[in-house]
Amino acid sequence: MLRRTILKIASSLFTTAFVLLLTPGANAADDGDPIKLRILTYNIQIGRAPGGSYSDPTAAHLDKTANVIKTAAPDVAGLQEVDCKTERSGVSVDQLGELSRETGLIGTFAPKIKLPGGDYGVGTLSKIAPIQARFVHMQGSSHTRVLQILEFERFVFFNTHLPLSQEKRLAAVAVIEEEAKKYEKPIILVGDLNAEPDSQEIQELDKNWKSLGPDVPTFPSPEPTIRIDYIFLRNAESFNVLETEVIPDPETSDHRPVFCVVEFK
Repeated sequence: MLRRTILKIASSLFTTAFVLLLTPGANAADDGDPIKLRILTYNIQIGRAPGGSYSDPTAAHLDKTANVIKTAAPDVAGLQEVDCKTERSGVSVDQLGELSRETGLIGTFAPKIKLPGGDYGVGTLSKIAPIQARFVHMQGSSHTRVLQILEFERFVFFNTHLPLSQEKRLAAVAVIEEEAKKYEKPIILVGDLNAEPDSQEIQELDKNWKSLGPDVPTFPSPEPTIRIDYIFLRNAESFNVLETEVIPDPETSDHRPVFCVVEFK
């Protein structure tokens, strides 16, 4: 009798565990619980160190880029200046794919322009796959820019690299605002915005977004003098920044990565 009872309990526990494993979101936090995210934004300069050749594929050092990302251990990382099978970085080299393999994260690429052999754009690495991925092209001062939009179960992730001219940046900010209005979920915006904190374009963003990164210079990486790389949050009922820093790496790219840990709902 005791043996049958034990077997029955064990069978019930196994069935419950199996159902939980198969039920989407069963092991995730309830919608009312805060979300805790480790976030990274990083202009990787197509894997080149400061001053590295853009025309020589052997100048890329994606292993070092991957190490920076792995050390930060992000849940989601927005990367800018990413090549995919271009002649300048190697026609067989999918940079985001390589970084995905090195870090164990899922890569999602958004092209902004065609280059000889392949594409150039931005990419996101994430621990879980987005439920929807799309991108919107924006006019740039020298070439087309892109806003990557990834929707996850409980938040949306925007990743971008804004133009060099202020006029085009302001127009890009207007596009970002229009896209953000389409979502009620919290939105994370990251990127190389090519604008300093007191600029008109950042002031426009400050109206609806909360900056999560430290007010510390990010560029150029050997001796940073200006802050142009950001992490923002929008649509959150409440949030708490648990950790934030500009990662002190002067050698892997011409930008320093920006990292934060934030809890929000």
